[in-house]
Amino acid sequence: MAKKKGKKSGKNGALETVTRPEVKVRDHDAHVLVCKGGDCKKRGSKDVQRALKDELRAAGMNRDVRMDSVGCLGLCKHGPNVVVYPSGTWYLGVIEQDAPEIVECHLKNGAPVEHLAAEFRPRKKGR
Repeated sequence: MAKKKGKKSGKNGALETVTRPEVKVRDHDAHVLVCKGGDCKKRGSKDVQRALKDELRAAGMNRDVRMDSVGCLGLCKHGPNVVVYPSGTWYLGVIEQDAPEIVECHLKNGAPVEHLAAEFRPRKKGR
């Protein structure tokens, strides 16, 4: 039986029960987002994603790490860009040759590749 999620307005403003599908999302050790926006695509994001997938397969990790392409991550002039979760590490200007190090150090051993990772700047305080 599907679990109840909540209520929403139906016809004539009447509330109806909304159910959640009986589907479970697979757990992964990491989730990698590869930008496929226009600038990143022009700079080789397709090749970067292919290289990352090839390295994951070679390491036997392709079922442990989920990889998705996204429309645009911003920071277009620095692409191709890749973000790795759950750490939230951003890699800017990634090239195919970076894939083995990202897979080995970060995705396999959990240590972001510091010389490739972007630095975070502090958030601006409320005005």
